[in-house]
Amino acid sequence: MDAFKVKDKLTDQVAACIEGRIGEMLDACMKDGIMTDNYKRFTRAYTEKLDSEGLFTGEFWGKWFTSAAPAARYRPTAENMVIVDDAVKMLLSAQEPTGRLSASATDFTTWDLWGRKYALLGLVARYDLAADELGCKALSAAAAALDDIIAHTRDAGVKITETGLAALQAESSCSILQPVVQIYLRTGEKRFLDFAEYLVDLWSQPSAFNPRGMRLIEDSLDGVAPINIAAPKGYEIMSCWEGVCELYRATGNEKYLHAALAYMNLVQEREAMITGSGSSGELWCDGRLRQTQMLEAPMETCVTATYMKICHQLLRLTGCAAWADQMEISLFNALAGAMKKDGSWWAYFSPLQGCRVPSQIQIADMNSSCCVVNGPRALTEVTQWAVMGRSDGAAVCLYQTGEYPCEGGWFIRQKTDYPHGETVTLTVDRAPAKEATLALRIPAWSQNTVLSLNGQPVDLCTALQDGWCCLSRRWQTGDTLILTLDLSPRIVDAPANPVYKAVMVGPLVLGMDEKYTRMPENTPLWLMNDTMQRLHDDTLKVDYYRAQSVDDAGHTPFIRPVSLEDGKTGYAVRFLHRPVHFFDHKELELTFLDYADCGDMEDAGRAMRVWFPVPLYTADIFPPHSRKTVNPFSNDSDTL
Repeated sequence: MDAFKVKDKLTDQVAACIEGRIGEMLDACMKDGIMTDNYKRFTRAYTEKLDSEGLFTGEFWGKWFTSAAPAARYRPTAENMVIVDDAVKMLLSAQEPTGRLSASATDFTTWDLWGRKYALLGLVARYDLAADELGCKALSAAAAALDDIIAHTRDAGVKITETGLAALQAESSCSILQPVVQIYLRTGEKRFLDFAEYLVDLWSQPSAFNPRGMRLIEDSLDGVAPINIAAPKGYEIMSCWEGVCELYRATGNEKYLHAALAYMNLVQEREAMITGSGSSGELWCDGRLRQTQMLEAPMETCVTATYMKICHQLLRLTGCAAWADQMEISLFNALAGAMKKDGSWWAYFSPLQGCRVPSQIQIADMNSSCCVVNGPRALTEVTQWAVMGRSDGAAVCLYQTGEYPCEGGWFIRQKTDYPHGETVTLTVDRAPAKEATLALRIPAWSQNTVLSLNGQPVDLCTALQDGWCCLSRRWQTGDTLILTLDLSPRIVDAPANPVYKAVMVGPLVLGMDEKYTRMPENTPLWLMNDTMQRLHDDTLKVDYYRAQSVDDAGHTPFIRPVSLEDGKTGYAVRFLHRPVHFFDHKELELTFLDYADCGDMEDAGRAMRVWFPVPLYTADIFPPHSRKTVNPFSNDSDTL
């Protein structure tokens, strides 16, 4: 039954093949991170009820499965399907006769509903992968498990807003909203929609955990800063908002969409850092305004993944290209930097100043951690949003060499070395049988974009709509578009302190790594920009630069690519050494890298840095106190 009241403006499609940096990440992560036999450990949480004493092992199976299912859709090999089907069968064998599906022997231990949520998400994902016999059995099992939850919460007078951790104000339990609505949308059973709306109504009611109530909807619409809405646990509260997006699809109630947009706009204004993530110690912290500071345990990978997932939701619902811009920043920076190059492990925290923190093994029985199973969820979703469908055609959201089929008869091939190269060639290998629209995302940072179709220039002034270049025509096989994006480097001022600077090229944030950024002595350096003027004094016989007003400083740095000794590509960024007055002014260069290449989880003590003050004293690029990011969970014997 089709229970959707709202149709997505952009619909997920599955890429045939993604190459380039993202394709390499996907291949590595699927081979050594996702398609392994760890799921057998994860199922033990349910068969042995490992969460009876308050652990959170119940989350692992569903988190893993919600990356394994899209991985199997992207690479539908017999081996991959055997893994996902075996995992579902093992989980279903742990379901109790009443339908109850929990990793705890008793109801409502600390993380009970949180774990059940992920089991439900995984079962729905199997149904979405294929509505075959096992897929339908998985959906039926999810419905039975949800009926059991309803019977023991609402029908038994137990408020979900009074379960889980009081410190989180039940956000972990309340995030079950997402699979509740998903199950309704796939079954059409109104009792599930009624329960979803009942749960959201609970958010507005006083509880034992919060006398005001959580007030997620009301406070977001009122513009309350995320740090002051309910509990500021970035991961869990954004998981609740994923459910709100699903509820909008089910009801068409505009309040839900407006609230989700209001909340995520507030997150961008106050929490999202330059690399597309946020949090300190897993909590919102006004991080956008504090990102030049040394934050304890910054940018949890779970926050990165969930931020990308809700941006994906809003991209689908609104069709607004700005959400794809946000995902691209996160993908190439925060997410790419968090994954070990072989795809087998992930960072727990990724600082803008300090050292990457590879995740510890949180629970020995699981041989994993929350971040290690969450990072792949955001990565495998890329296969679904790289090129998307729209009612009148297709939309290209991500530029990476590869092959991209779409509904409606499209097959688009890309060739590019973006984001390091500026040119993207798109060829229509198979065209729709009627007039259709091909929309190309034009990133907000690309100020001078050039596009041609079959060798003829396209007027972007007339074709550009809300971040998309929309071309409508009767397409022919062999039609070729050449898109040239503006990868001019730019200087970014820190939002709360313009004396601090960072450097970006396209979507890439650059950073310094102590292995490559070396300076033999303590030298004060001023970042050079395009509005600096080199002057000459005939009397003194000197060339010099005047001090520059903060208001007059340009935002274009001087950068050139350089090859590093280990084959990496770096960037030589020009600085000015101005020791005194007009004398001995010298131009010097410091080596920067892509943020994702800075630091190394194999060398966990290697410092890196994104934001830097101007002037920058080279002896202070990597101060001793920044060498070890605060990691309250670290245990050297457990850290990979």
